[in-house]
Amino acid sequence: MEKYNWSLEKIYKNVDEARAEIKLCDEYVERLAKEEKTVKNLRNIMELSEKANRLAEKLYTYAYMKRDEDSRISEFQKLALEVNSLGTRLSSAMAFFDPFLMELSNEELENFYKEGDNEKYRVHFENILRFKPHTLSESEEELLANTSEMVGTGQNSFYMLSYADLDYGNIESKNGEKLTAANFNSFLLDENEEVRKEAFDKMYGTVSKFKNTYATTLYSAIKNLTILAKVKKYPSARYMELFQDCVPETVYDSLIESIEEYLPSLHKYYGLRKKALKKDKQYLWDLYLNLEKEFDQKYSYEKARELITEGLKPLGEDYIEVLNRGFEDRWVDVYPREGKAGGAYSWGSFDTDPYILMNYTGDLDSMFTLAHEFGHSMHSYYSKSDNDYLYAQYKIFVAEVASTFNELTLLDYMLKNVKDKHEKIYILNHYINMFIGTVFRQTMFAEFEKNTHLEVEEGNALTADDFTRIMQELNDKYYGEHVEKSEIASYLWARIPHFYNNFYVYKYATSFCAASFLSSRVIAGDKEALKSYRNFLKDGCRHQPIEQLRTAGIDMEDKNSINKALDVFKGLVDELEKELEA
Repeated sequence: MEKYNWSLEKIYKNVDEARAEIKLCDEYVERLAKEEKTVKNLRNIMELSEKANRLAEKLYTYAYMKRDEDSRISEFQKLALEVNSLGTRLSSAMAFFDPFLMELSNEELENFYKEGDNEKYRVHFENILRFKPHTLSESEEELLANTSEMVGTGQNSFYMLSYADLDYGNIESKNGEKLTAANFNSFLLDENEEVRKEAFDKMYGTVSKFKNTYATTLYSAIKNLTILAKVKKYPSARYMELFQDCVPETVYDSLIESIEEYLPSLHKYYGLRKKALKKDKQYLWDLYLNLEKEFDQKYSYEKARELITEGLKPLGEDYIEVLNRGFEDRWVDVYPREGKAGGAYSWGSFDTDPYILMNYTGDLDSMFTLAHEFGHSMHSYYSKSDNDYLYAQYKIFVAEVASTFNELTLLDYMLKNVKDKHEKIYILNHYINMFIGTVFRQTMFAEFEKNTHLEVEEGNALTADDFTRIMQELNDKYYGEHVEKSEIASYLWARIPHFYNNFYVYKYATSFCAASFLSSRVIAGDKEALKSYRNFLKDGCRHQPIEQLRTAGIDMEDKNSINKALDVFKGLVDELEKELEA
């Protein structure tokens, strides 16, 4: 039914219409390359650049969402490649801009700001000028722009190997069902231990056979980033990546330190699981097993909408009004189907709706994923409603705050409205596993990134054995005494796509901690906290992320901010213990 499919026809009626706009965008690109590079012409350059970038982003959104709609259709694949090439041409045409801007004197810039409404460019230019010590000459920047597709081949190789080329075999204990990277977790939820163990062994066994290919791919990606950081005069690759968001490295290190202090609570939870499931030995393939077998609630998409809109009422009437509009205006592509991309995301451009891809299955996870993605989309809606194009795109560092805020607010609503003990245990366990998956696990990955990059920066060439050693040490540290050690699980490093997104995963953990603190204040009815949070949603990129969160009510440079969220986790584990023993 159409109401369950997203309304991409509002962007372009068909592929031909999109291709016509690629031609138009290419005209903008050609004009940009020929523009006179003078302060007198700066306003024209900015206006033309905005036209080109807005159009390119709109095309990119449409092309890749059409591809994700059905990856079997070659026309959509081809369009995505065409748009990607357009992006490269645009980057190349704009390569002159940052070096050009940095050559202008303060006097020239101040005079420019005084003309007409040019003051609106000040914050944008200041954000660019931050990078002056790390910007190369025009020809060097153009060279880097032109080679950007080559540098990304490591990530592409990872995706092709993991999701297209590898055959993980069939699960004989599950009627010979085929194992894939996409359905692996579903086998780990199976009540039959044979199924879980077979899936686990075959997944990691297959990956281990290609350990050297994965190691070469990952090492190359790390080495490329290390070289880029050196070329651009950054002290390290991590510093370079955090500099993009104006985040000090102490935030990253404080996260790892705080998590280490709260590992006893994580280990306690694994002990509670082991006892509740009556296991003499608990293995890694047991950790996804449902803790509360007597609760198996399903939620229709309509019921999920009802619960989400009820649960998010603390955010205000106008928020719920826009949320309902998103449901009615078909922002969401709801159900899984053959050829459709897996997983879930929120995506759009300044000139489109903030769309959501779902693969809704009716379980609790699906409902919370829907609430999560709507958090992103609502953030995007408010950011672009309250800002010009230049300031509408919020930074990735704060992106997960709004999405997680929604999940935690919905969780609180559901815990307050549980019908029996079984439902309470189920939802408590879900909450705890959100913490584990988003805070503890992502911090473990962040620590892996930190350790591997440090070794490469010290001049070491990392092999499969090195990556495996580092991951094994972290597995032992994070899982503790209540989970049996597994050598084969130390190949986990070869399965994580985010390692190719360069110091990204820590943002999941910091965002969750921020959302935990901010949502607790709003749920408690603090009107000033709600006002501050709503202003945060509207800020776009007018301010730096750390400053935005500080204005919203939390200081991420203070280690106690992380600890307050982890105190919530500790309390949830203690509450679960009481419910299990009651």
